[in-house]
Amino acid sequence: MRIKAYLELIRLPNSILSGIGAVFALLVYTRYSVDLYALIIAFATGFLVTGASMIVNDVVDLEVDRVNKPWKPLPRGDVSAGASLVLAALFVSIALLANVLLGLKTVLVTLAYSTIGLSYSFLRGKWWSHFLVAASTTGPILYGYMASNAPPGDFYFTVFFTIVVFTVTLGREFLKAIQDVEGDAKIGYRTIATTLGVDKASKVMLATGLTGSTLGVLSTLLETSALYKALITAAAAMYSYSIINAHKHRENKLKLEKPRKTTLIAMFTGILAFWLSKT
Repeated sequence: MRIKAYLELIRLPNSILSGIGAVFALLVYTRYSVDLYALIIAFATGFLVTGASMIVNDVVDLEVDRVNKPWKPLPRGDVSAGASLVLAALFVSIALLANVLLGLKTVLVTLAYSTIGLSYSFLRGKWWSHFLVAASTTGPILYGYMASNAPPGDFYFTVFFTIVVFTVTLGREFLKAIQDVEGDAKIGYRTIATTLGVDKASKVMLATGLTGSTLGVLSTLLETSALYKALITAAAAMYSYSIINAHKHRENKLKLEKPRKTTLIAMFTGILAFWLSKT
């Protein structure tokens, strides 16, 4: 029972997906030729850092979850906050130590993204915490790049694609903030929507989202596979349509749900394009 509760606490699917993301990023940058131990460390890093971030998030939100989400492991008393924090610290420590085997670069990247992931939970009351979420999603890309010894030929593509991922994630974060504006205002969270108001926040969302989509299309001018060019263009079109639709229905919480889900599908399509970028 306790193990099941901890698996819920770390959001097992999210942690597994992060591990897979780090693995595929490493495969991309090594042209799908890499030692098994490096892939194991990459998976463990993504899994453990994400798991630790999920744990800290739930500990910080414990009192709110007692009211809003009493079914979660901590509110229902299946695990304790103290033991959970110890587990989170253990996860990060193992991730850092494992990366010593790959070199200082991956240790520093792991430390940087662990700090971002853990600190976000304490800074959610700040409107600029949206940027931390967007930054955290670039982790697997930069981790794979550094773990493969930063191949010079991939520098410009890495910089460009990292900016694309950051920007489209930020646009989606703004969309979510608009959708959740009423609840966030009651709790006292300062998001872009509660700070600027829905109309202004929606304009920022639209500008940010369309900028990300445009950059995604422009990235096809770099040396990438035909599959990448096709998938990233499709992802950009899907994402742009969703952001425009969200802007149109910014005052209707229910109608924002479909664009929110579609932006996620578009982003997964973009990640798939990245995984196939060097085939």
